[in-house]
Amino acid sequence: MAGTRALARIGWRDITRHRLRSLLIVLLIGLPVAAMVGGIAILRTTEVGPERWATARYGQADLLAQGVGTIDLLRPALPPDSVFEPYVEGQVRLVVPGSRPSATLRAIDIQGLAAGIYTLVDGRTPAGAAEAAVTGEVARIAKVGIGGRIAVEGQADRTIVGIIENPLYLGDRSVLVDPATYVPTDMDSAGWLVRLPNGEDPAAYGGVIKDPVTGEPVSSIEVRGQSGSSADASPTILILGTMALVEAALIASAAFAVSIRRRQRELGLLAAAGATPGQLSRSVLLEAMLLGLLACVVGVIGGLAAALAFHPFLDDLTQHRNPPLIVDLSGIVAPMAIGLVASVVAAWLPARSVSRTPVLLALSGRRPAHRSAGRGLWLGVVVVAIGLGLTIAGATFEFDDGDIRQYLIMGGAVLGTLGFGACAPWLLEQLDKIARRLPLTPRIAFRDTARARSRNAPIVTAVLAGLAAVIAIGAWSASRDAEELRGWRPTLWPDQVRIGGDGGSEAAQELRGEPGVVAVMKIGTLVPTEAGASVFFTLPDARDVNGKLINMNDGCTNCPPDHFAPYQLMHPSAATPELLALAHAEDAAADLAAGRVVVVTDRLASASILSIIAYAPDGTEEPAMAVPVRVIAVPVSGGILPDVFIPDALAQRLGMVQADVNDYGPDTYVVQYDHDVSQGDFDRATAIAARHLDTAAWLDSAPVRPGQGFRLLLIAMVLLFSLSVTGIALALGEAESRPDQRTLLSLGAEPRLRRRIAAARAAVLAFVAGLLAVPAGLLPIWGIFTSRDAQMAVPTIEIAGALIVMPVLAIAFAWILSRPIPDWNAFRNLESR
Repeated sequence: MAGTRALARIGWRDITRHRLRSLLIVLLIGLPVAAMVGGIAILRTTEVGPERWATARYGQADLLAQGVGTIDLLRPALPPDSVFEPYVEGQVRLVVPGSRPSATLRAIDIQGLAAGIYTLVDGRTPAGAAEAAVTGEVARIAKVGIGGRIAVEGQADRTIVGIIENPLYLGDRSVLVDPATYVPTDMDSAGWLVRLPNGEDPAAYGGVIKDPVTGEPVSSIEVRGQSGSSADASPTILILGTMALVEAALIASAAFAVSIRRRQRELGLLAAAGATPGQLSRSVLLEAMLLGLLACVVGVIGGLAAALAFHPFLDDLTQHRNPPLIVDLSGIVAPMAIGLVASVVAAWLPARSVSRTPVLLALSGRRPAHRSAGRGLWLGVVVVAIGLGLTIAGATFEFDDGDIRQYLIMGGAVLGTLGFGACAPWLLEQLDKIARRLPLTPRIAFRDTARARSRNAPIVTAVLAGLAAVIAIGAWSASRDAEELRGWRPTLWPDQVRIGGDGGSEAAQELRGEPGVVAVMKIGTLVPTEAGASVFFTLPDARDVNGKLINMNDGCTNCPPDHFAPYQLMHPSAATPELLALAHAEDAAADLAAGRVVVVTDRLASASILSIIAYAPDGTEEPAMAVPVRVIAVPVSGGILPDVFIPDALAQRLGMVQADVNDYGPDTYVVQYDHDVSQGDFDRATAIAARHLDTAAWLDSAPVRPGQGFRLLLIAMVLLFSLSVTGIALALGEAESRPDQRTLLSLGAEPRLRRRIAAARAAVLAFVAGLLAVPAGLLPIWGIFTSRDAQMAVPTIEIAGALIVMPVLAIAFAWILSRPIPDWNAFRNLESR
């Protein structure tokens, strides 16, 4: 113990003697600790527990019975003193100028058993059939407030008497009405909220209620807490803790590598005075423990301060209400333990190298010779392969315990990151071979980076870990977005807007004179002239883009085996030049003149025959006709525009005429511009439609998934963290390279050379980290999507951030914060500072 106390005093004196270097090491270790403390506090605060989910679904009730219009069948199945309140929910459309946005209509008493589902923000709850309360989002869209009027499609207008809020979704569009006066429609889901008497077990009453006469199910009873979602943050915290441990160990390893290099002569003197190899190792580990403990304290304070500063913005970011910041003991102790363990683990390899350094070499102050990094390269490749295997296993195999798959994917991601990090020393070693062909500034920066790879490689690995996580999240999000876009087909061309509603005709006529409008067409369909007659158009030899014959019964579970159903066309139209232009099929006029039918579709690639089957008014089938057809493949799905154009002669032969009938109402128009519709064009069309009663404009744009803002915020945060780590690492490198700076100064180097070297070194470290982060982030996501026979989309934003933005910011960061080569006081001994 006496020896240990002496070694601890030596370590503490070394810490206080080199205060700047010690501060940098504390910051390097404290950053991950602060990130974890703040992250856990924010995660605990923002997570929605099972009780909050239950309240959002059931309010204060124990049961929710759905499908029951009256309680005559429900009451006998429950205890006599149970309390019942009606619960009605349905999807409606709001009538606002120019559009018909969807909303949720609920008839519940939020001051009774439904308390907690909504919060009354202003005003009062509705009473009577003529009143309603709305969420803030509905009030914003309809541009109304308390005292205004809200219109729901198919229902009478109501006066707004209150503003409500969904605590779990602040962007919710809901309309609340009085349950005592609301009559449910066929489209509504009606039921009852039930509170049982004290002492009753709700689980005993869950299940299905049957009609005692017919025995048919008439209701399902949900039990509070047995359905809905719950948020378990344990796996997330585990992943966060694992990544924090890896990050802290990597960063601390680089920091202690610099510390050992600076203390090499001092440790050599200890060895010459009789210190054993074990005591030398223990001196390094004790200093690491002291610095780690100090870093943990700083990290806890910094993490809590950051979480408190971030807390006011949580509601807007999460889109739900959050309680005051939740800080528990485990959220502080665990990060401190991780930081302390990471410090000791990170110092173990440098301490081991100290114990094996010959005394004479240590006393000389020369840098020990490095071995080739080729062995580390092969080790990294093997670790990457193991990590990829774990990722594919987690994404492919089924396990009884669902957490196993999560752990496999997590382990694969960590091993992949460490594997690519193990390749970093070899890449840095190659910089020395490139340096000889470069000008002075990059040559010095490249050689210094390659020479100090024991310090730089952990920094590169730490930076690439953060960048790889962002690239992985971006690849997952982009792949999901691409998956949705592949399944989406527009119903209009980019140069078209649909106008519909009671005043569609007047609005369409007004739009004829707008700039850029080239056509305004009323959409109709060919129909038989005789009442009761019908005509069906099918393509018996239609094939998809892969040449496979299309069978409309594919995937049908109740169809006879091997039963073939040909491709059917649902929207036949007359072949006028105006309609052909609207469908971008003008070049088909010659085919129509030759008697061919023209099919415009996005679902098939080829067909040769159109089969026409007509039925007389009495239901008798007339002889089928076969007509040659030309298929035009387009990226627009049928639904609004016609999908088959019939020549005039054939339409007359079939007894069909063009009628104002379509799936979107009698007054549906398509307005075509001479350019792709801009937001200004659409706003103008919406404003014109809003002048007419129950009329709106629609623009068929691609679906946009939420989360783009979060992706950009995550990129910014990781870039900031990576810049901080890189900057501190450069500061440590500058402290270690002070003798080299003195040499440069003595040889007449200009003062700005130091800044250029620092900027070049920062660019090299950032670019190598970004280069390794790209495969480290993409490989796990590639394994997951490949195992599911899906395509992975490349996250260009995140990759550009790693390969371009990060190096540019690192250069600017290093240039601004570094100082020119100091004057002749650089020759003073600054070790005492």
